[in-house]
Amino acid sequence: MPPQPVDMRFAPAAFMREDHFPGAPCVPGSCLLEAVRRAAEQAFARPVLEVTQARFRRFVRPGQACRLYWKLPGPAAVMSGAAEAALPVRVSWQLREAADPSGGARLAEGELRLAAAGAKGAACV
Repeated sequence: MPPQPVDMRFAPAAFMREDHFPGAPCVPGSCLLEAVRRAAEQAFARPVLEVTQARFRRFVRPGQACRLYWKLPGPAAVMSGAAEAALPVRVSWQLREAADPSGGARLAEGELRLAAAGAKGAACV
């Protein structure tokens, strides 16, 4: 079973640059990926080895409420057995608008590769 969704809100002044998209302030994709990485490492208790896919569908505006959803490949048991714990795991994610109770529009999505259980330190650079 995947971890619970994570609510996120990016502070209006955090990470913003006036010239990123003049007249249309948004959270840069690199900042979104860093937030996803941190949330994944906390939710799965494994370091992120790499971002294998990332797609940005809509701007995330400063102060916008977002919700991060996780999806595990195959059966939910992938993360539970001792044999599986020694293997890296791929996790899909979606960042959606949080204001819509039906799940909201997709803002970004992608896939991460997590280290085997018990691995130490952040490996993603």
